[in-house]
Amino acid sequence: MNRVIGIHQFKPDKVWKWKLLEQKMAQVLSLHDYQEIRLSVLQDYTEIVEGITALMHEDEATQATEGIVSLSPSDGNLSLLTLRPEGTISVLHYTAQIVKDSDVHRFYYIGPMFRKGKESLPSEFHQLGVELLGSAAVVSENEVISLGVKICQQLGLRDVKLQLNSFGCQDCRPHFFEDLHSFLKEHESELCADCFRKLSTNPFADTGCTNSKCKAVYQEGPMVLDYLCQSCRRNFSKVKKIQANLAQYIVNPKLFKNFAYYNETVFDFVIKVNGQEQVIGGGGRYDYLSRMITGKNIPAVGFYLNIDSIFETMERRGLFMSPDKDFSVFISTQSEDLDMMLLQIAQELHDNNIKTVLSTDKHSITDDIALAQKAQCELMLVIRDENVREGKLLMRDLIKEHQDYIKLDGIIDAILLARKSLNKE
Repeated sequence: MNRVIGIHQFKPDKVWKWKLLEQKMAQVLSLHDYQEIRLSVLQDYTEIVEGITALMHEDEATQATEGIVSLSPSDGNLSLLTLRPEGTISVLHYTAQIVKDSDVHRFYYIGPMFRKGKESLPSEFHQLGVELLGSAAVVSENEVISLGVKICQQLGLRDVKLQLNSFGCQDCRPHFFEDLHSFLKEHESELCADCFRKLSTNPFADTGCTNSKCKAVYQEGPMVLDYLCQSCRRNFSKVKKIQANLAQYIVNPKLFKNFAYYNETVFDFVIKVNGQEQVIGGGGRYDYLSRMITGKNIPAVGFYLNIDSIFETMERRGLFMSPDKDFSVFISTQSEDLDMMLLQIAQELHDNNIKTVLSTDKHSITDDIALAQKAQCELMLVIRDENVREGKLLMRDLIKEHQDYIKLDGIIDAILLARKSLNKE
């Protein structure tokens, strides 16, 4: 990964690990009946902006859209396209087209997302997104939360902890907002300008501020949990009761989200990295968003996992077990006139699910042996004019350092027998 320009570059020594990680996630999701949906990296700029800012005040909306990577031309005219910053909005638009009364849809998507990072430079990050749409039942929240915990555990992150909070509903949280704004005005001189601005526009914002004074002041402020209406309080109690039997959790009244579309239950998945807590994912319920951007009421709950953070943690903890290397055969010729035979033999081996590495240039036997060993091949076939005329090929066992001639019409049988003797079946 190139951290200078914020763009990923995966090389072969990393790719197999990414595939393994994605495979394990897909297996768990499939068991829970979640279907993969593939979203375009190019998104409608207007649709994304309207979705992100649907439940925001003007100042907050301006801040939220600053991170969108718009594909604006050099003349400054607004582009109609943006690189995908998240997936929830696109999934909601798709679901609104197909949803029927009482329908429940379970989707997931995985891949690169893009937002502006430091110095407003485009930054790429990989994310798993999981969405359960069409159910307002508390059990759907617990299904999604438990699924997120299970995925982390299946990846080897057994120490994952769950943090819970509730943002209330449209009936009870206006009272919280009112009291918080009063608190912020009273303590404005004790907060940095950035914290005051962000919290004034979005009371649930994670400011990312490391100033201990700001943190201390805000810890003393009102907590949304104290303002929950009877219905929200009852639902949150149900979530906690169920999770108490499924996972280790704590209630974190200062757990916040930068997206304003969440309501009621919100959560984070947290692990320890170098002794410090690190959020590797999270989510919550977002029942109001669909009505605002699609005109249809689609209750929903979902979560994301930061795959970059998870990948780095798995590498650091040695959680990637290298898969067994495929048995492979190195094939070389001593004459250009035999290239057709080389390709024909390779195709026959492929038809029998045997991996090949072909020598593309003419080398000495010694050089070809060195190349075959570098490619970690177990066997080597050498095609030479004088041998072909006699109806045979040279086969060298690179593990046992033994060689013999095999018949042209018995190549597959000889290789399968050699593979069996090397316990590579």
